[in-house]
Amino acid sequence: MRSNRRRLGGRGGGWGGQGGGVSVAASFAALLGCVVALVVGAAGQGPRPPSDYKTLSGAAPLVVAKGGFSGVFPDSSQGAYSFAMITSAPDTAMWCDVQLTKDGVGVCLRDINMKNCTSVDQAYPERKRTYVIDGVRKTGWFVSDFTIAELQSVSLTQAIWPRTRRFDGIYPIISVTDFRSLVMPSPVWLNVQHDIFYKQHGLDMRNYILSIKKGVSMDYISSPELGFLKNMSGRVGRKTKLVFRFLEKALLDHSINQTYGSLSSNLPFIKSIASGIIVPKSYIWPVTKDNYLLPSTSIVTEAHNAGLEIYASDFANDRIIPYNYSYDPLAEYLNFISDGGFSVDGVLSEHPITASEAIDFQVY
Repeated sequence: MRSNRRRLGGRGGGWGGQGGGVSVAASFAALLGCVVALVVGAAGQGPRPPSDYKTLSGAAPLVVAKGGFSGVFPDSSQGAYSFAMITSAPDTAMWCDVQLTKDGVGVCLRDINMKNCTSVDQAYPERKRTYVIDGVRKTGWFVSDFTIAELQSVSLTQAIWPRTRRFDGIYPIISVTDFRSLVMPSPVWLNVQHDIFYKQHGLDMRNYILSIKKGVSMDYISSPELGFLKNMSGRVGRKTKLVFRFLEKALLDHSINQTYGSLSSNLPFIKSIASGIIVPKSYIWPVTKDNYLLPSTSIVTEAHNAGLEIYASDFANDRIIPYNYSYDPLAEYLNFISDGGFSVDGVLSEHPITASEAIDFQVY
């Protein structure tokens, strides 16, 4: 079913099989019209005075658009980034998951395995491979096996199956340098994962990031590999914040051979390398097996006491959220920025318009 839907798209124009072929521009405009009233209302509210927030700096929490507006458009597509910039708070940061091609070009793709986020299986059906990544055996089509020229025949698709496929097959994979040009003047957030794997394949993520730093302003660089951030420390400009990304507590950061759970209890050590951390929502508000909230942990306070900014991840309007929120994603955001008695310094969202609304909502 999914493969057949992908065939409807073409990189340059509309898609067939939709009653005559609707243009990309028309579809984009129609979607924009559905939310323009919300955007105008949010823009009229404006941010709260900085002193009203319980963030580390006192400033409003940052909205980070993961792959752009990836809750609707394919992650890291031109449409996702453009729509996020139109519909979100003016200072919303644009997130790019950096992957390296076989010839060392950085591209924005949500996963090193392109199986579920691109049309690569149709373009190169014989190029499937199996690798061990972070101790886990994975099969699919991997960015590091393809040159940038080969990826020109591959288009982006929606990675989350229940979401709309109307924008599948329309947008090409974009390079990190093109991403920077596309999202200007929004803050840029580069997330670097699998540095160890790339090194095993003769590619160096650190050298790539350093090679583009003069032409690509980087406001944030995050990674779940503390060893990578340590190698970057002192090599990027002072305005670039290094942020350590926590994964599930039982998983291992192979760059230093410690679990994320053990690292969460040693935040002063993290502070010696990074200026902030990203944690899954459950690090802050644990959830029972029955999907109800447990009391909040002290990790936000501990991070702030250590001098670390703390960002919460995994927000999306169409995910199953704890029943305490009565299926209202806005209520969930508010519990992380005010209603819980504390405030994270930012939220990583696939629907940044809702995150922006939550922060503006605090005016009242």
